[in-house]
Amino acid sequence: MFIYLRSFCAATIAALVLSACQGQNTADEGGESPVGASPPFAVGSSTLYIHDDSRPFDTVAGVNTGVRTLVTEVWYPVEHNDISDSSVRATYGDYVFGSHTLHQKMMTKTTFFHLTPETVREGVTSEQIQQSIDELFVRPRGSFVDAPVAAMIGKLPVIVMSHGDAGSRYNMQSVCEYLASFGYLVIAPEHTGNSPYTATGKDPALAGDDPSFESQMSDVLPLLDADGAYGQVALYGQSYSPLAGDIGPAAMFDLDRALVERVNDLRAVLDTLDRMNQQGEFASLIDLSRIGLMGRSFGGATTLAGLMLEDRFSAGFAVVPPAFPDFRNALPADALVPPGIESAILSASGDNALTSLHKPTMLLLGGEDDLILGLGYQLGKAMGGPVPSPENPYPVLKTTVQESDMPSVMALVPNTNHGSFGVSGPYWWPALKPNRFPGFFNPDEEFILLDSEVAHRMQREMALKFFDITLREDKSRLGIFRDNPWQEYGVTVDIRGF
Repeated sequence: MFIYLRSFCAATIAALVLSACQGQNTADEGGESPVGASPPFAVGSSTLYIHDDSRPFDTVAGVNTGVRTLVTEVWYPVEHNDISDSSVRATYGDYVFGSHTLHQKMMTKTTFFHLTPETVREGVTSEQIQQSIDELFVRPRGSFVDAPVAAMIGKLPVIVMSHGDAGSRYNMQSVCEYLASFGYLVIAPEHTGNSPYTATGKDPALAGDDPSFESQMSDVLPLLDADGAYGQVALYGQSYSPLAGDIGPAAMFDLDRALVERVNDLRAVLDTLDRMNQQGEFASLIDLSRIGLMGRSFGGATTLAGLMLEDRFSAGFAVVPPAFPDFRNALPADALVPPGIESAILSASGDNALTSLHKPTMLLLGGEDDLILGLGYQLGKAMGGPVPSPENPYPVLKTTVQESDMPSVMALVPNTNHGSFGVSGPYWWPALKPNRFPGFFNPDEEFILLDSEVAHRMQREMALKFFDITLREDKSRLGIFRDNPWQEYGVTVDIRGF
């Protein structure tokens, strides 16, 4: 396995002031927290390419040649005194390596709540949409490109971040920057094939730096477009999407295979962290005994699977994960995975990662998450299991928590939907995106979506406190969950086993 490190930034940060389009999230500095002190560090960020030559490029989509390549972002703490006028602020254009064409595709042709005429408020013009997309390309992020890591604070605990289906490494940027500002190293891979327009072609190893690697990737290169993006053949710039068809044995097998592939991506990240800890700017600065895992949506399912399958993870934080019942009894025996072969949800003899906890775990759930609630209702009806209700919207997850002897926290946030905790359209452009929707349990009544900055602030605070408890072993943080400072927004918190 090889690591290529390279930073990219937009050549110019334009002085565009589009307040109506930009909203309040210019750069997510974290700010003063009502449940703790201001962040003690500035944040640096870098981009890595991880090559896992033990696996082909995209086996889930049938690309069984090449080298598994993961575009990866790292955030880390930086001393404030090391930020100067010459420090380069990261921008959103950096995520697409300065390609406005690729940025335009990401904002208009993906499924992650971005900007199209069908997804904005009434009266928003095509010109406003394009101005907003252009502004985001140069909008500053809350980190500085390749700033020097703070080296005098002891070893850094680690959070590995996993994006959702059709997500990218930036989709949890808000919490990634925040955790880094409190002394964590945060690393987020893109799950190639399940991430839109992955910029494989921007890999410096394909620019003459490594002829052997180029030769290994010869069958993959024709699959990239003119911008170096992979996955453009399928919908939303991906090569595959779990559960894209009918839910049945074949779909469950595809889902299981995708989860195992994602866990193997996380293992490649862990191996990379080990190498980073041996040489380079992070040498001897990473605490590999304290590694947490966090993910949103399908990344939440990946979090639960990673906690079950990989011993190097100590704790996990799953945001709006799918609430699948254990459906193995409803499948034919030959659809199950025999002992000795790794499986997340279809093992003939082992646990189901989505209905069991294996490490200290926190679940952050949306009260109006029609995607996850709807899937839970569909599966419950099909299999004769519990279905969501106003009194118990997540019966499968609730039972999982209640029957586990693992320490756990489950928080439910009213008036939030599937996109509330992601860095995406409603977070970037709250003035342009709709904020009134029919209720899931009472569609005749609309609810007002919780302000995106409030939702993100709560997520940041909860994640920091949870990982402080589980990785830094600071049990004093438990009092914050018990006091529930978020209850003014109707948040409920269930704490068990601590």
